[in-house]
Amino acid sequence: MNVDQYMQPGVTSLTPDTPLSVVRDTMDAHGFGLLLIATAEGELTGFITRAGLKDAKDWDMPVEKLSHPVRFSVNPADTLEKAALIMLANRLAVLPVVQENRLIGVITQAELLKGLTVGLGIGLEATRFTAKVRKDSDDIYHVLNVLKSHDAQLISLAQGKSGPTHAEIILRVQGVKDKDKLRGDLETALRHPQVV
Repeated sequence: MNVDQYMQPGVTSLTPDTPLSVVRDTMDAHGFGLLLIATAEGELTGFITRAGLKDAKDWDMPVEKLSHPVRFSVNPADTLEKAALIMLANRLAVLPVVQENRLIGVITQAELLKGLTVGLGIGLEATRFTAKVRKDSDDIYHVLNVLKSHDAQLISLAQGKSGPTHAEIILRVQGVKDKDKLRGDLETALRHPQVV
């Protein structure tokens, strides 16, 4: 899952010489809280927020005088996981997408969440199991063998909480004919009753 699959292409941006009055009017017209600033050639130079306009006195001043430099961006080939880590670590609601130093789009929290939801198979008709597996063991292979013996199709596998010796795994599977039998076989394979 890459950024290009979920980004918004053709983002609204303004040039560095745009007067603050136009920035304000553009934000008002579109309901934006943030606008990216890029040259006519598409080179990303900064951003401005609605809060950054609060103290503006000269509405004819070019936006580049109040804009902030962009410290983070991704390219279309980057993974959603990379975008998520950048956005979480820096508390960003939107992340510019740049290719060859040109602004080509943005990815928002909503698009990121949609992509990760699709990747985890959330929303598909499936059975969800949570199991506790030992770290540094072959428990996960036992789980996969049990799924295979039940002709269950693995939709996703994710790690949940993790402790010093065990980790929680969350499985989403399709084609389960007998959920209770599968749960019992998983518990037996893992040698402890931790499957829910």
